[in-house]
Amino acid sequence: RPRIEQAVAAAGPVRDEATARGAAALAALRGQVTAKEIQRLTRRHQRRARAGRAAKVALIAAVVAGGALAAWKWWDKQANPDWLVEPPEATEVPESGRLTSVDGTGEALLDPEVKAKQAREEAEGDGPR
Repeated sequence: RPRIEQAVAAAGPVRDEATARGAAALAALRGQVTAKEIQRLTRRHQRRARAGRAAKVALIAAVVAGGALAAWKWWDKQANPDWLVEPPEATEVPESGRLTSVDGTGEALLDPEVKAKQAREEAEGDGPR
């Protein structure tokens, strides 16, 4: 009895498909569906099948490319670990090149034109700005 129930359950989709095809064939024989409509449906199904295959190929290619990129990044990390890479050289400014006008440790070296302008402003009474 369980085998019979299992066979009937498995035959359900087949039975539905056979019923649908039979109804379509009967409609075509009666002339309710033209050959042009059948060809259009056939082309539509073929087009959808091609699009589905193309999407599947694109998805597989994207997965393979992503896996290859992940594998390459992992391999590169193994070949060049962070502790093995040398740090860059220091870019500190030497003490002799200090900016005296900024830190106020010495006399600021001004351009002669700037000095002359400051002297004119002080003479006029405006004072330095």
